[in-house]
Amino acid sequence: MKQESIRQAVCAAAAAVAIGVPAAFADGATNELGRTESSVEMPTAETEAFYSSRKIERGMVENPESVFGYEVEVEWYGFFLGVEGCYDMTNVNGRRGRYNEITPRAGYGAKFGNFSVKAAYLYKKCKECAGEKDHTQEVNIEAEYETPWVTPFLEWNCDIDKKPGAMYGAIGLKREWEIAEWLVATTYGGIGAGNASRNRLDFDSDRCAFRDIHVGGELEVELCPHVKLVPCVDLYDQFTSAGRHAYRKGFVAVGGVKLSVEF
Repeated sequence: MKQESIRQAVCAAAAAVAIGVPAAFADGATNELGRTESSVEMPTAETEAFYSSRKIERGMVENPESVFGYEVEVEWYGFFLGVEGCYDMTNVNGRRGRYNEITPRAGYGAKFGNFSVKAAYLYKKCKECAGEKDHTQEVNIEAEYETPWVTPFLEWNCDIDKKPGAMYGAIGLKREWEIAEWLVATTYGGIGAGNASRNRLDFDSDRCAFRDIHVGGELEVELCPHVKLVPCVDLYDQFTSAGRHAYRKGFVAVGGVKLSVEF
């Protein structure tokens, strides 16, 4: 009788363990395993088609004709690969439908609290550029610090191939205004400067100087989840007499629109 009681007690304990262990595993180890699996992020991708009444590079008009183009970028844990192509829409100089620039790029971006920075390597191939060398390589850095009122930003670009050491930079401010859940407006403005090498290459100036001022705005409309339409207007003006002479006028207005899809 005593042995029978011991046997029943052991069976009851075993049953309790058998019931409790799976439950504990489901609540603990299984959830932990699920969290481990879900913590691995999938790459994200964004594609964009755009139109612009002019093509602007480093505050100057690189192409005065209407252009359209595309942009594709894949990002994973801060690392990104992308390519951008720009094509003429008009038939001035018989260039309709031919790209005047295509730019593959690769880089890394990180965020530290409200501060974010992004560095990239770019290879630019300019099919219709004047001169012997129709391509170059550049390093580009962007940084910004978000505050509740306004976001200061910095952009820096350095040529490392066609004209090594030719640098252009811009500083400015921007702010987002959430009008509705599906509608966000952004305003921005900045001042650009180039060193002697950059200014000499762009418009035959032999000195380091501030060269352009830029203000603009865009309206981001979320048509549906992951799809956005963004019209924009940008205004540029030149500081230097060399820059104004190269443009034949100091003031330049640019209008455009882009359609982006995120995956």
